[in-house]
Amino acid sequence: MKKIYYILSSALCAGLLFNSCTKEVEVDYSNEDAYANVTSLVGTLRDGKTNKVSNPIEIRKSDYNTSVAFNVSRAPKEGIDVTVAYDAEYLAAYNKEHGTSFALYPSDRVAIQNQGKILVAPDEKVSYSLDLTIAKGDTTTLENGTTYVIPLKASVKAKDVSMSSEDSHCVYLVKNLAGESDTFKGDGAVKTFLFYEANDTNPLNTLNLKLTSGELFLDYIVLFAANINYDAQKGEVYVYFNPNIQHLLDNNDVYLQPLRKRGVKVIMGILGNHDESGLAQLSKIGAQQFAKKLADMCYSYNLDGVNFDDEYSNAPDLSNPLFSYDGHPGARLMYETKRAMPDKEVTVYLYGNMYGVGVIDGIPASEWIDIAVPDYGGSAYPVGGMTLKDCAGAAVQLDYSAGSNRKSEAQNVKSKGYGYFMMFAPFAGSIYDSKIKQQVYTMSTISEGLYGVGLQDMTEFYEKGSATPRKLR
Repeated sequence: MKKIYYILSSALCAGLLFNSCTKEVEVDYSNEDAYANVTSLVGTLRDGKTNKVSNPIEIRKSDYNTSVAFNVSRAPKEGIDVTVAYDAEYLAAYNKEHGTSFALYPSDRVAIQNQGKILVAPDEKVSYSLDLTIAKGDTTTLENGTTYVIPLKASVKAKDVSMSSEDSHCVYLVKNLAGESDTFKGDGAVKTFLFYEANDTNPLNTLNLKLTSGELFLDYIVLFAANINYDAQKGEVYVYFNPNIQHLLDNNDVYLQPLRKRGVKVIMGILGNHDESGLAQLSKIGAQQFAKKLADMCYSYNLDGVNFDDEYSNAPDLSNPLFSYDGHPGARLMYETKRAMPDKEVTVYLYGNMYGVGVIDGIPASEWIDIAVPDYGGSAYPVGGMTLKDCAGAAVQLDYSAGSNRKSEAQNVKSKGYGYFMMFAPFAGSIYDSKIKQQVYTMSTISEGLYGVGLQDMTEFYEKGSATPRKLR
């Protein structure tokens, strides 16, 4: 406890005019961590484009260009010398922390402006950036689809600058996808995000949706959905695959990898399944356990990430250590999932209790949520350092909207700066279903609004469970 003495005016102290009185007040400052940054000088290293510590990127047909930023909590009184350099020794610590086994990206393909040297001038800026180029080089020397790590570290010559190991590092997670860029529609283009109902549809139809300029229309597809369930005998939460999801996974090379090889991200939807193991009611231990199983799923089946949809779960037994409503459990699960698979994408459907929390364990949501998508008819909103570029600005249910013109809605999403346009429930019919062409028309108007060109006519159609297309009637 600390004592504070202050003087009150006579009007407030016993009503005595033109006198003063002194009052002693005890205030509890037992936790002074929140005030530490007021006087200390804290440095951080972040990606200049995203302001993230951990940054998944893809090497396709050209080099990758970004910037790396060194930030200080306030302008220093004296100049500070900073050097940003490739830190190969950090790989072991990073892999141990995340339970991964990533390899190093070749250091000779990493170029930092001014040899990584920064002079932080006294009483001036609090953020300094350097251009960073990650060269494609000879991609045949890299395993396709494998994640490689570029660990950068900021070293500071100043005794009064505080930097934790995490704050002093910025990590780039690089995947070699050279030549696989059929979805690329230009830098900064809005990306499309579509949910396939696996019980009704075939994701191979993604290959039949092409812009008139040749690119694939869909950037992300979600397989809807696998489930979270609880095994009472084993005392663990696990991922359940219904027969239709299991069929896609068992025939992964037929239904899913052809999409990924063309640049489409394949995401597994995760949904409640009428028991007590809800996505937003796991304890920290339960979240860590389930996040590990999700990471095992994504790595085993070579998927690009998960989408969380908090629906259809029952109330849990809170005496079970795996379950809890305390501490924002939905956000905790996303945080632990990103830690378990930092090179994969964590996406969330804004429904139930998964979304809205900006910080977990001091880490902002921008570090553990990659994309937020809204419910039907709405728009997602950013939290915890995210921006509109991380959000979908619209959600269109295609089976309800077949034949409608959505061009102006797509133009609105683009003009407002959203990063994604979301769609649900396409192609639940057969080659004889007239609604299929009507849905393609609706998607074509969305394409016109986003990219200025429509879609090619769909002439072939993959019916559910078939790897052979048939002529669309």
